Amino acid sequence: MRLRDYLHINVWLLPIILILLPIALTFFGSSYLSTPNEYYNIQLDSGWSVSHGDYHYEDVHLKNFNLGQTKKGDIVTMTNVLPDTSVPAAAIMFRSILSAVSVSINGEKVYEYGQDYADRNLILPKHYNYISIPDNAIGKTVEISFFVTEDNAFSGISPVYYGNLFEIERSYLQSKRLDLFIGVFLCLFGFMLLTLSSYLFMYHGQDLSLIFSSVISLNLGSYILCYNDLFNFIGDNDFYFCVMEYVTLYSIPFSIIVFLVSTHPELNTRLAKIFISINILFPLITLILQLINVVHINYFVSILHILAILEAAILLPRLVMNIFRQYRTRKDSPEYAGMTSDSILILGLVVFIFCCVIDIAKYNFFNEFGGGGVAYTNITFMNLGALCFVMSLFVFYFYHGIEHINAAYVKEHLEGLAYTDPLTGLMNRAKCMQYMATVRGNYALISIDMDNLKPVNDTLGHLEGDRMIRCFADILKQAFYGSALIGRTGGDEFLVAIENPEPEICEKLIDKMETLMAVFNDTDKKIKLSASCGFAYSTEPKLTDANSVFILADTRMYRIKEQHHEDKLSKFLDDIISGKISQKGGESSL
Repeated sequence: MRLRDYLHINVWLLPIILILLPIALTFFGSSYLSTPNEYYNIQLDSGWSVSHGDYHYEDVHLKNFNLGQTKKGDIVTMTNVLPDTSVPAAAIMFRSILSAVSVSINGEKVYEYGQDYADRNLILPKHYNYISIPDNAIGKTVEISFFVTEDNAFSGISPVYYGNLFEIERSYLQSKRLDLFIGVFLCLFGFMLLTLSSYLFMYHGQDLSLIFSSVISLNLGSYILCYNDLFNFIGDNDFYFCVMEYVTLYSIPFSIIVFLVSTHPELNTRLAKIFISINILFPLITLILQLINVVHINYFVSILHILAILEAAILLPRLVMNIFRQYRTRKDSPEYAGMTSDSILILGLVVFIFCCVIDIAKYNFFNEFGGGGVAYTNITFMNLGALCFVMSLFVFYFYHGIEHINAAYVKEHLEGLAYTDPLTGLMNRAKCMQYMATVRGNYALISIDMDNLKPVNDTLGHLEGDRMIRCFADILKQAFYGSALIGRTGGDEFLVAIENPEPEICEKLIDKMETLMAVFNDTDKKIKLSASCGFAYSTEPKLTDANSVFILADTRMYRIKEQHHEDKLSKFLDDIISGKISQKGGESSL
């Protein structure tokens, strides 16, 4: 059975997760978890009078009102009557987009913002305007004027809220709970990936894919937080967060394309390199133009939309086809572990691109025709798509790890078949020769020759001789446990290698082997084990390579073997002289 049968992840879990995740996120972002307001709090959506150039509109509902494309220098003025309900710390709050703001109550100016930006021709970022309403102002007329500083700045007017200042902010943040969760999660996830990938890149290889995964997550998370104005509530530098929103948006295609090329080298074509170059230069050039105040960075959003859709239309089909071809090649291989990492990645990427296309289409539709214009658009689909894509990156690396384990297992198994002695399970002669060709540094080699194999084969048969070899191999495994190599180089010849040996370690291990053989000989009635051993250290003088060390160890082994033969012959003669050798027919020798 192949390893993929053990590592197979049940694919039926994925649809359940895909169903439960949106349900959980929808519940998390719903009003069920919101804190109810204690004081009067309302969105002033209806009853507005709006003037824009030569046009004047009465009884306007902001949510359904589209101004059309505003131009630089336009003035949009809107008036309404404040509610006559008294509220502690009463205020109105609204968002301005690329516009200076002036607010008057009963003809008296009480607030203004952004005129200094407009005078210096600087980009006016999105800004949340808070105007305190004194008790004597309730029920009076409020007039809000927007001085447009950019072409196509906005086509709709953002909601205006009236109520307790604290509860207005809390209600707004609660409405952005899901966006806040996704943005913060992606930023933290990206930061952890960046920390891990930096370590792996420095110490374990040159793979950049994990680094660009972290960049994708950081870009998406930062853009979501900036687009939903959540940074504006924790900082006081609207200009920085405005520029950051556009830079992160413009950097997303670059990080995704480089990630895809780093994980799929077949995409590394001339066209892909052109796209990468364009996507590197795009955020850099737009940022430089913004910093030197030549062209404001907001003018390039439509160009980005066209470029991103073009790149997706060209590269995505090529990626899908390559992955499909690889799948057909690999599905019958031993390394295949069920669903591939590439299939997870492409699924997440397709979901993300599909969600982005929906939001791009929705943005442009609302900008031109939709009620409320871009002021009421959001990137809900992109938020969910970004979360799915980053999660697919995480699962991609998880499956990639399984595939790596499979490949390593298969490689180890095949190497085992090629380098393992089938009778003993020790390394065979080929592996021993390979080891000696590559070993370096401080090591010791022990040459071992098992005694009496031929007499056992001749008298008891080869099956018993094979059992003798296996039993001796088992003793070697116990005696030399932890050695760099234990191998069988021939019929009754063995080799042990010890790296970074301690002093006299060879003598200690050989003594352990002889002790184990003595225990075996006391229990086995048919065969008796004995062996001749010789060893040499690589640190001994005049030894230049492993072959020289082995020759010295083998020479010493044969000296011991000759000594064993002399001892046996001497013992045999002593037995004859002492009359211990039985004569034929059961008679004792003289």
